Amino acid sequence: MSEFAFNPFDPEVVADPGPAYSELRSRCPFTHYQGAQHSFWITSDYEEIRGDILQDTIPVWSFRWGNAQKDTISDIGFKTDPPFHLNFRNEVARGFVPKELKRYAADIERIVDELIDAMLARPEGSGDFHDLFAFPLPSRMMCLMLGTAEARYSDYKHWADTLQHLLFNDPEPGSFETVLKEIYPHFTSLIGEREAALAAAGIDDAKPEHLGTIIPDDFMSRSLVARVEGRPLTPEERLNLCLAFLTGGQETTISMLTNLIWRLLERPELWEQVKADPSLIETAVEESLRFDPPVLAHFRTSLCPVEMHGQQLPERAKLMFSIVGANRDPEMFPEPDTFRLDRPVSQARKHLSFGTGVHSCIGAPVARMEGQIALRRLIERLPNLRLLGPGERLDGWMHWGRVKLPVAWN
Repeated sequence: MSEFAFNPFDPEVVADPGPAYSELRSRCPFTHYQGAQHSFWITSDYEEIRGDILQDTIPVWSFRWGNAQKDTISDIGFKTDPPFHLNFRNEVARGFVPKELKRYAADIERIVDELIDAMLARPEGSGDFHDLFAFPLPSRMMCLMLGTAEARYSDYKHWADTLQHLLFNDPEPGSFETVLKEIYPHFTSLIGEREAALAAAGIDDAKPEHLGTIIPDDFMSRSLVARVEGRPLTPEERLNLCLAFLTGGQETTISMLTNLIWRLLERPELWEQVKADPSLIETAVEESLRFDPPVLAHFRTSLCPVEMHGQQLPERAKLMFSIVGANRDPEMFPEPDTFRLDRPVSQARKHLSFGTGVHSCIGAPVARMEGQIALRRLIERLPNLRLLGPGERLDGWMHWGRVKLPVAWN
């Protein structure tokens, strides 16, 4: 481990993380960060992250204490290790089969066209792409898929933002419990409405055939139908599923959309390329995810003492695996510090922005659809889209996206 001082909280690193983490990977792919409030190890090695850390083939690195630099919600639902995690995940994955994805695609197309209609109706022909498009599309989709009121998407986004801020930016242990006391009763009530509908129909054992008939066909209802290890989900597991949608189904896709449009418009020739050749849409989405991962890194916790790169890490050590650093590995991605539309899509898709292995993002197919459908309709209906300024990045050190992106389309 070479000597290279790296501080992920340094304002210059936070302002432009891509080059900073690329330099870290090049100069010191494994290092230790010790700050006043946090202590953790950082790996930026693509093969180590993909082949060892994320595969869970060796029971060393655990997800049960969450994916932040401090312990979070533990050992429930998605926040578990194999084999239970696989059983839980496989039940939830039934809602992401091709038939369901086709249904979600129709919803995405409808929302995209509604948002573009509203943009075209603005007499000034300009506005904030984040607020007008990137924010409402994933947030409304999250509401539809989970089974909440689509009109309340701003409220759910506020909860998600608050929770993510407390998880990643507040060093106080358990600081997130306050907002959970607002979130959990809300979802408990909505799940209770579905339980009451089943009871009114004389059903005490919900089955898949009751989805879309007795209870809505959404993921809250699916949490009542699901069976893991031969039993129904516990109330805590159902709430964990709701929380996964709340936090995972919004900001990451919002940032993907703002980053994608920002990069295409800051070099207008790229926007023109995609307009001229829509077959580049998939490449553009994947290259955006590689070059600008919405989540810069995740964490795992060691279950036992472990040696890495000649260093002894104790039990319960925190390991940060740098997604943005690994995504810029020149062995995997030639010219890694350049956003390229001529990169083969098969190469760009090797990015780690959705993770890999048993803990890969279960909603990745929907996020990809949102990006591809959105870009296709934007180049068709807003061909003159252009930047009016660089905008403003998200607050915080762990997430990367534009919270403001001024554009014009007239």
